[in-house]
Order: sequence, then C-alpha cells, then structure tokens
Amino acid sequence: MCHQTIEKALKAVISKGCAEDEIPPKIHNLVRLSDVSGLTAKMTSEQSSLLERMNPLNIEARYPDCKRLIVAKLTNDYCQNLIKETEELLCWIKEQ
Repeated sequence: MCHQTIEKALKAVISKGCAEDEIPPKIHNLVRLSDVSGLTAKMTSEQSSLLERMNPLNIEARYPDCKRLIVAKLTNDYCQNLIKETEELLCWIKEQ
C-alpha cells in the first residue's frame, strides 16, 4: 500500500495543475509521476531513491514469480522502515 499511497499523492499534485477535463497519466511508475508533477527537482536524493525502491512493489497479479521474489525481501524491519519513509514522503508531498 506504500506504493499506492505515494502514487495517489503524486497524481493529486498532477491533477491540481491540470485543466478540469484532464486526468493524470494512467501509469504507476513513481519516478515518472514525480517528473510529471514537477516535484523531482525539489526532492532530496533520499526521496528520489525511495521512489526507485518503491517502484517494484507495484507488480501486477499476472506476475506471481516476481511477487514471490519481492515478498521474500520484505522483512519486518524493511517494511517498518518503508512505512515510516512513506509517511514522511507523503507529508512532504502534501506540503508542496
């Protein structure tokens, strides 16, 4: 859910700058969404790195082997840290 949280926040920023009849791009790549939103230039290297680390977490259901590889790396400590970093990035995006 961390990936989706940041994806939706970035799309909200993009929507704010769109005309009323426009919608954000139908993509899930956080790095690309950050670029489109105009926030990449304002991000720290740690924030950009977080987006890159989160991107693989959005694997579609038709790729079960990829999911198994990713899930194997998601230790409790890693996930707790990811949630903390996601909360911090979400707060930062809201401030922008």
